[in-house]
Amino acid sequence: MSRAARTPASTIRHVDSPVPPPGRPFRIQSPALPGFDAPGSDAGRPRVRASGLDMAHSHHRGALVIGPLDLPVLPEAVERIIRLAHVGPHARVGLIPSATERRWAFAPDAAARAVTEAPPLSPGEAPTRLFDELTALPERPLRIVIAGDHLALDFDHGLGDVTLLHLIVDVLVGAIDPDDLPSPHAIPPLLVASAAVAVDPRRLVALARFHRDRPRAPVSPPAVRRELKPRHPASASVRIPAHRVDAVRTARTESIPGTGIFSVYTVALVRGLTAAGVYLDPMVTLPFDARGALPRGWTTHANFAAGLAFPIDIQTRPADLQRDMTASARMGRPTANLALASLKTRSRSRVRRAMQAALTVPAHGPIRAELLHSSVGHLPGRTRGWQWAGSGQPTVIGTGVPPSAAGITVTTAFVEGAITMTAAFRDDVFDPTLIRSALDSVQRHAADLVGAS
Repeated sequence: MSRAARTPASTIRHVDSPVPPPGRPFRIQSPALPGFDAPGSDAGRPRVRASGLDMAHSHHRGALVIGPLDLPVLPEAVERIIRLAHVGPHARVGLIPSATERRWAFAPDAAARAVTEAPPLSPGEAPTRLFDELTALPERPLRIVIAGDHLALDFDHGLGDVTLLHLIVDVLVGAIDPDDLPSPHAIPPLLVASAAVAVDPRRLVALARFHRDRPRAPVSPPAVRRELKPRHPASASVRIPAHRVDAVRTARTESIPGTGIFSVYTVALVRGLTAAGVYLDPMVTLPFDARGALPRGWTTHANFAAGLAFPIDIQTRPADLQRDMTASARMGRPTANLALASLKTRSRSRVRRAMQAALTVPAHGPIRAELLHSSVGHLPGRTRGWQWAGSGQPTVIGTGVPPSAAGITVTTAFVEGAITMTAAFRDDVFDPTLIRSALDSVQRHAADLVGAS
């Protein structure tokens, strides 16, 4: 059976896939809506101790639309998800996440209600319609919609990250048999990864220097803030055709060899948002998969990606960002970040305060956007064990709820050379017209950065 490829310690695992033409904005389910932690609904179920990292992510959601795929009929899809859930809590499906309770209920049989059907896409219909199908469903930790040869799913981020998304897709298309998943290790993966960093003096020295030399933001008096109500974020997408991305890749190889395409498009995204009139925080968050710090043969389907902040503005060069990203991965910064984040969530009151603060913005003056640029990886990739079905244009659209009211989360995907970028944001905080304009300009800025014609 196919296995997900390991990510080397010095490699950043990021977004890659194609998207459909821009259409009307779509909305994804907000995790902060009432009923998210319905008390009493899991009475009598087995309990599993959640990590601090999973708790920190459990009040956010992510969603994915992908196709065309050779998908099973509904009863078989349900059976595959149930089998995955019964593998155990380490497969994550069947857990009932909570942002405030450390012991989560485990209800594998409830996974049967996660899968449903919807009408197939009509010729020329935007795949983003399937996001609407998802949000019309009752609130559940995992929701899966099969619509002909397209698959849509959204999940409570507390269950896991992109690695879990890949696993669910692999299981549904039959590329992985749930019974072949390895048993969980007795030692927590984060403890193992942290030990690997701690025993390497070079990494410890590099981490110490990084924190010593890192610029500190000036301390200013707390600003007056206004509280916003939870709501579904709006989203907008753009698809950059493969031939235009290829032109950037070719020019990049000639002008700045060794610089990843993700770095180029991250800087281009910052330039596009700035030029469109979006006031950006100078620190941009980029998620790093920390599984590369685990020993060979180890993995986890729980959250194991660290959000690292990098200074990026319109003067930043892609080669400089690539240098900083590579240095961060090599020094073990992702693992150190995960360990620190896990410690911070041990205080329930601290978690509650963070959730409340995430729903506030400055009461006066411009709102500084907190940009997070993420990735769903290359699909199907070289080792996934499945290929696209039919002759239609492959589509991968990933999106995630921003961690704060001032957040803009952009998810990138690469499929057969094309790129899809999807921005999720609150349209009562940011003007959707500006966001769409910024996405439309990303390819132009990327070409300018590398000198592509």
